[in-house]
Amino acid sequence: MRLPRIEAAVAAVAGVCLLLALLLGLTPVLTAFTAHEGTTLVPSALGVPFALPALRAVPLGSTGWTPLLCEDFAVAVLVTVAAVRMRRHLRLRPDAGRLRRLLAGWTALIAGAAAAGAWRGLVTARMVEADPVGWIGYGVVGVVFGAVWGVVLGWPAGLAALGSTNSSPSWGSLPGP
Repeated sequence: MRLPRIEAAVAAVAGVCLLLALLLGLTPVLTAFTAHEGTTLVPSALGVPFALPALRAVPLGSTGWTPLLCEDFAVAVLVTVAAVRMRRHLRLRPDAGRLRRLLAGWTALIAGAAAAGAWRGLVTARMVEADPVGWIGYGVVGVVFGAVWGVVLGWPAGLAALGSTNSSPSWGSLPGP
């Protein structure tokens, strides 16, 4: 059974987001990345969430189960927001061109990473027992850095959105909202 074009594009973008989270959850990948790009850890030393949320089955080092569950929830937020953003784009602009489709997939990951960054920032604020201003600050910084990481790592989601849909009129049109 073939998925309709909307579901295929949404599944492709959500799958890429999940794949990125799984890759960042692999200790060898994370270690290799941070060993070669050590400067990416500088904001994290100040409490900013690192990269996209990582999906793991067991805690990293001695971090414990609560931070692991918070990270896994952030992955769920990332994938859900990206899928909703991509679905909305496809419903509102079924005949969008290739560039717009690429940008829709890219911005879907940016939106998901920003939303996950907000959650991760609030978790950090709770861990450091911040005051109300700190909660706002950590949340905003999480959104900003999540969006920045989304810009950097969003191109695979854009390519997935582009590859899973075709804007040529010969493929027919998508159903309306």
